[in-house]
Amino acid sequence: MPTDPKSPSAALLASLTHLMTNWASTRTQAAVAEAAGVEMDPIDLPPLYVLGLLGPSRAGDLAAAMHVTRPTMSKQLARLERAGLIERHVDSTDGRVTIIDLSSSGAAAHELLVARGVEMLDEAIADWDDADAARFATQLSRFVDALSTSTDPAVHTPVDATMRPSQRPRNGGTP
Repeated sequence: MPTDPKSPSAALLASLTHLMTNWASTRTQAAVAEAAGVEMDPIDLPPLYVLGLLGPSRAGDLAAAMHVTRPTMSKQLARLERAGLIERHVDSTDGRVTIIDLSSSGAAAHELLVARGVEMLDEAIADWDDADAARFATQLSRFVDALSTSTDPAVHTPVDATMRPSQRPRNGGTP
């Protein structure tokens, strides 16, 4: 049964597709990094950002959170390590496991990228009143949680971006 192209769901799908393709493009990521004063390959921004949100994590957990293969994640982590943006540590509870964490340079880059992202969002909703902005944030979070759970509950990793890294759950779990 064909979907009505004028339905709210079809319009939402079109908007989300546009948002995802635009935001995830290397061109947009490069522009964000440049505006934030962060010099790095834009292809490596997503794992840096996700690691900053999740906190110290296993490489496999990062790959799952980003929906990429382990070899892809391995290559990105190697580049981030060569750039001095991440560090690897042996897990104190299981010596066979390596934990990836942001280095001080990586944490500083993450903070700059988040600050620029927040500025971009503030610019996008500058003419909204506070109640509309709060309602949108609540509804969008609810929507993302519902969509993530319905598509792949095994890798759904809700993280409150306002939490300090020490408050965030390890490996993407809920607090």
